[in-house]
Amino acid sequence: MITVGIWQDNGITGSVERNLAIIGTAAEQAREKNVEVLVFPECFLTGYYQAPERVRTVAREVTDEVLGAIAEVARRTGVALVVGSYEKTPEGIFNAAHFFAPGASRPITYRKRALYGDWEKSIFKRGNGPVLFDYKGIRFSILICFDIEFPELLRETALQHAEIVLVPTALMAPYDNVPKLMIPTRAIENGIHVVYANRVGEEGDLSFVGLSCIAGPRGPIAVAGRRTELLSETIDDGRVSDAVDYLHELPSIRI
Repeated sequence: MITVGIWQDNGITGSVERNLAIIGTAAEQAREKNVEVLVFPECFLTGYYQAPERVRTVAREVTDEVLGAIAEVARRTGVALVVGSYEKTPEGIFNAAHFFAPGASRPITYRKRALYGDWEKSIFKRGNGPVLFDYKGIRFSILICFDIEFPELLRETALQHAEIVLVPTALMAPYDNVPKLMIPTRAIENGIHVVYANRVGEEGDLSFVGLSCIAGPRGPIAVAGRRTELLSETIDDGRVSDAVDYLHELPSIRI
């Protein structure tokens, strides 16, 4: 079995240093609840919605030293962390999510593929493909926010034997039906577990709805409210392995 958690919060927009401190505090609280994998919202380290010039400035602050500090939090607490941020590369800036396993020297990084709206498309480069990895004997994948609203992207990971998909998110009003209806549906139709970590609070003219959730093949398992909180749930081995059995019949079905 594995205990997964969500830190539902907004963080401090544009302050990498202060968000690092929040990540450390959240990881300590998660450890006290025996959480083994903790997911933060989309771009939690940097803030999500900012002016283009501010995005470029803050992206430069996500250095190897900063990523190393998060890796140290994972090592110290024994909690694996999924932390979203801007990612500056020679090709441009990506909307990224980093998986820090305790003791690993470098994170595993996924880059968002389904960019939402004109603002994201004007700032971020589009990621290229799925990321899958094994941790504690379970096959994980990562998607970011709008990615999971396309059934093809989650099905792609399920067909590659992902068992739990971790989804940092920045879902704003008035789209409450995404966590209420769409996320449980995605989990059910793919026989998979989804850990959907949303923001709360406001950035600019955006108001984030919270409602983070953990869903499985039989529907919602745990649901957050609309305020800052730590949501957690233990998924036992049987629930993970049973979830993926039927989907493996798909290649033999004529469509």
